[in-house]
Amino acid sequence: MTNLLRDTLTERADNLEPPPLDLDGIVAAGNRQISRRRALTVLGGAVATAAVAVGGATLIRSRRPQPVRPAPYVERRAATFAVGNKIHYGADVITTQSTRINAFVQTDAGFVFLDEGNNIHVADRATGKGAWSLTADHRGNLVAWVEGFNDHAESVVYDVAEQRELVRTPIGNAIPPNVSLAFSPTIVALDGNTAYFGTLKGLYRWNLGTNRGDLIANVAPNAVRTVTAGQLVYQQPLVQPIMGHTLRVGPTLTSGTRTTFTGQQAFLSPDARYLVTQPADARMGDQPVWSDLQLFGVTTRTVGRLPGTYAKFLFGQWLDNTTFTAAGVRSDVVDLLTINAETGAHTVVAPEFSTYTFSTTAPRILPFAMPTGASIYDVY
Repeated sequence: MTNLLRDTLTERADNLEPPPLDLDGIVAAGNRQISRRRALTVLGGAVATAAVAVGGATLIRSRRPQPVRPAPYVERRAATFAVGNKIHYGADVITTQSTRINAFVQTDAGFVFLDEGNNIHVADRATGKGAWSLTADHRGNLVAWVEGFNDHAESVVYDVAEQRELVRTPIGNAIPPNVSLAFSPTIVALDGNTAYFGTLKGLYRWNLGTNRGDLIANVAPNAVRTVTAGQLVYQQPLVQPIMGHTLRVGPTLTSGTRTTFTGQQAFLSPDARYLVTQPADARMGDQPVWSDLQLFGVTTRTVGRLPGTYAKFLFGQWLDNTTFTAAGVRSDVVDLLTINAETGAHTVVAPEFSTYTFSTTAPRILPFAMPTGASIYDVY
């Protein structure tokens, strides 16, 4: 190349201006790629950053993290019950692959139920495990149960959202040979980050964060009925060998209220201001007084009012601090109601949703289930 040609090309190159840089187009293209990647994300969000280098300077446009998606079943709907193999969740109906649902609970992440063989299903996925009952908190993703084996039982806490066990422990549940148990081990309650295990050796309070527990009382597995907001519902006397029907409420087993409440099963409101009790036997007669569902004010020491047009009630669930659901029996049909604990006002949310006829073979249970985690038995 001659000197003249080289000088001419150099002069022209110096006079040329760089083409304009389409920053908006580059960022938009980057955002489209980010959107495609985000569409493939199943859970959670990611922070995406588009950067363009221009002569040593960097242009950065950041996208904020997407909010965590709410759990699909946080809402507690009044018309929640199971009939046959279907779970009714308000206007939604969830059909399972089982023949019949014996018992079920609701968690924020989905329903957990026992089928006709008491096999455990999490959102209709069989776990290969079995139990007699299920326990869940008023809120959260956790469910708990007890699994029985030949020589011991194990207390289990399961996270439905993460699909994994948080706790599995045989502590307190060694079964001596040739012994017939009066009461089986049970999960007394899930209360926030604490589980309460009713074991053969006594009541354990289990910290779910550390996966460690402490024996807090040497009592029968069913001596404490439930725990909510740190308040324990326990029978009087605690050492009674069979299920008593006189209950107290308190933060410990020695500092309960002076007032005693009648009933066997117990359901505290989320803030522990109200207590609903009912007997263990769904077919018990009209007497004694504790043979039907009852409503009490724990802090006010008052007896709540129930609708007088029904012969019997079966508890469903607490919807909030003052409202609960119950099945009201009219002859051989059942209505689902909401009842306000403060005023006694009630509303029928599912009229005649089932019959009140027990199966003729053992175990004698009703064709419907309420979200308590337990079957409704004709015990005697």
